[in-house]
Amino acid sequence: MRILDSRWFKLTTRVLVVAAVLGLWQYVAVSGVLGRDAFPTMTGTMAELGRELQTSDLWQAVWDTVRGWGLGLLIGGSLAIVVGTLLGLNRFAYLSVIPVIEFLKTVPVIAILPLAIVVWGASLEMKVFIVAFGVFWPLTIQVIYGVRAVDPVVRDTAITLRLRGLRKFAGVTLPSAAPFIATGLRIAAAVGLILAVIAELIGGAPGLGLSILTSVNAGPSRLPATYAFILVTGIAGVVVTSLFAYAERRLLHWHETQRNNASRAA
Repeated sequence: MRILDSRWFKLTTRVLVVAAVLGLWQYVAVSGVLGRDAFPTMTGTMAELGRELQTSDLWQAVWDTVRGWGLGLLIGGSLAIVVGTLLGLNRFAYLSVIPVIEFLKTVPVIAILPLAIVVWGASLEMKVFIVAFGVFWPLTIQVIYGVRAVDPVVRDTAITLRLRGLRKFAGVTLPSAAPFIATGLRIAAAVGLILAVIAELIGGAPGLGLSILTSVNAGPSRLPATYAFILVTGIAGVVVTSLFAYAERRLLHWHETQRNNASRAA
């Protein structure tokens, strides 16, 4: 069991799985199971990716996507944390507003994309709005549940010690809500990146999504470039998720879930 839990075993397994997937991709493309006009080879895609990495167009597209995603996540996440905290601390406000939040959470972001395009056009503002709208509602609910999920024993202890106001919030409420907020931010970051690419792909805003759309419209000769851009978006998603997961482990090292993970790793 120690071998299965070792870091080297996990890393080796992941590398082998990725190699197997790439090999299967190459086999399917070469064998002709799928037409080459619709499915390029793995080697051809990787070669095209290498060429694109040497151009400024790809890095500009990456920057455009990251900028829209970052601004949208910052605005939507900040508002969600503030609104969720206020609603979680006030029971009357929570009961009054939660039906509206639950309703708006279920509205597909793609449904408001045409309205955003009409208002802002194919611009950075449109992309930022889509990302902020998409991450705000689920993160708000996560923050509300985190603020309201204070352990009864801890709450009673705070009352006994007469902790009020800012001291109670900083010493009791915030530590209790921190794991919920961290998990919500990690999920919101991944969802926000997807929404940014969708806004570019459908709305025409500059970024990786528009690069994918442009290469598709260029015809079969640019198909390897299409898959190369798709790979870049996938890599960006993995990087974002990994960075937020790492930050969560570092910032919440004091929480029992992180201590348990560290104990198992040791």
